[in-house]
Amino acid sequence: MQRKQLRKSLASSLGVVASASFLNPAPAQSSDALLNKLVEKGILATKEGNDLRDRLCESRSNYDYSPRRLWPVPLPLLWVVLLTVGFLNWGPSTALAQSDGSAAPRPDSERIEKLEKAVQQLQRQNEELMQLIKELKGKAPVAPAPAQTTFPTFTPKPAEVAKADARPKPGADLRLFWKEGLQFEAGDGKIFKGKAGGRIQYDMAAFDQDAATESVVGDAAAATEFRRVRLYTSGEIKAGIPVTYKSQIDFAGPSLKFADVYLGLNQVPYVGTLQLGQMYEPFSIEQNTSDNYITLLERSLPIEAFSPARNVGGLFRNTLFSERMTWSAGVFVDDKNDKGDGDSFDSNTHFMGRLTGLPWYDEASGGRRYWHLGVGGGLIDPEDNTVRFRSRPEAHLAPNYVDTGNFAATDIYLSNAESVLTYGPLSLQAEYFQTWTEASGGPNLSFDGFYLYGSWFPTGEHRPYKKSEGVIDRVKPLKNFSLSKDGWGAIELAARYSRLDLNDRGIAGGRLADYTGGLNWYFNPNARLMLNYIYSDLDRNRIEGHAHSLQTRFQVDF
Repeated sequence: MQRKQLRKSLASSLGVVASASFLNPAPAQSSDALLNKLVEKGILATKEGNDLRDRLCESRSNYDYSPRRLWPVPLPLLWVVLLTVGFLNWGPSTALAQSDGSAAPRPDSERIEKLEKAVQQLQRQNEELMQLIKELKGKAPVAPAPAQTTFPTFTPKPAEVAKADARPKPGADLRLFWKEGLQFEAGDGKIFKGKAGGRIQYDMAAFDQDAATESVVGDAAAATEFRRVRLYTSGEIKAGIPVTYKSQIDFAGPSLKFADVYLGLNQVPYVGTLQLGQMYEPFSIEQNTSDNYITLLERSLPIEAFSPARNVGGLFRNTLFSERMTWSAGVFVDDKNDKGDGDSFDSNTHFMGRLTGLPWYDEASGGRRYWHLGVGGGLIDPEDNTVRFRSRPEAHLAPNYVDTGNFAATDIYLSNAESVLTYGPLSLQAEYFQTWTEASGGPNLSFDGFYLYGSWFPTGEHRPYKKSEGVIDRVKPLKNFSLSKDGWGAIELAARYSRLDLNDRGIAGGRLADYTGGLNWYFNPNARLMLNYIYSDLDRNRIEGHAHSLQTRFQVDF
């Protein structure tokens, strides 16, 4: 009777082995020989051995032996087999030796009881191991177990395996992601990285001019416009010497125009970076700061009058002292139609340069406190030996308020000094410009201008600084504006005073002073609403007048 119970316990354990043997082909190959040995020893009946053999064969035929589905057989099951073989070697002979009815206690019952307890313990351990495998394999669903076994069998979902195989791997061909714009890279950015995006700036403006101003400059009617509508792509190819590129096209206005369209070489010995194409000439911090990041809608009066902005040519630029200084120098030709074709270097050539430094930059604050200084200068050989300076009242939809008209000049010299002091949410920025002209047989003339403005974020943000180029970078709200969450974006208040003098020795271009107040609401780093009020004080041709301008802009860039 006890031997019969032992046979059932062993059959149950070997049933587990038979059900799980398909998980590991190596034990499955020797399972038939093991069953034959158990039948020969009389531990299992012939019918029981055949049933177990049939179940083992059925499990083998129904399972997929692909490499990723071969799980190891839990070691406790192999211990059951080893214990069984050991029992077969000495168990029956000992039992027969003590079957003569002697007074000594029968060890068979104790041995059988111990084996049954061991089998039960191993079964519990096997259940725990199978549960652990289930969790480690991504919680694979449990396949229905055969009726004669108490252990589940596992079949991983094909979809789960396919999903795991489809996960991005290091060195994948291309990866797309969003970081304040659409970016992409190959080889984890070590082979290629780039961006694609654009901007939309939609403006509305209204004007109120007195009679004196209107008599000089004409009527300024309320109007709207798409100030800029651009698409661009840029990137860096790191195969050998790094090669950079940018192609930005402006769709605003009656025809397509180039904005930044250039290519470059990085890590050039001694000079750093070489850029060729159409780009900003290195002159003035406000001019070289992207119009996406400037504080007020339009740049100040002297910048529009004197700064040459974007033109076709080439420049070298580099950083010094761990990006505490930058320098840039280049040669350009005036590209009047922004098409980049047919521009001659015989005349109208520009030689420009800029040097910047950071006397103070607080690394501990993450760049929230810094002081920037810079100087710039240039020489221009004007086309046809004529030159003209003019400017609007910091409103693109307004007419020019001051204008020298064309006058003779063989050379033009430009200079400026710039400073930005930022202390957390407070920031001050100023620039001074001086321009001289020379003319053969005529007088040498001089014109100048400056601006000063302050900015304050009551919401706690600051104006970031881009050390590698010496310009102002993108404002990032501490909390983006949201109707469903506690976030109002970033609020910036600004005030600017700018002045431009275009009168000298018979040239009566006029004097203009602008007082500007601004409010910026940054919904997130890529969208903002801007509102500017400008009071203009004009003195031209001995006529003094004033004007009021109110303008707003909704801007999205990516």
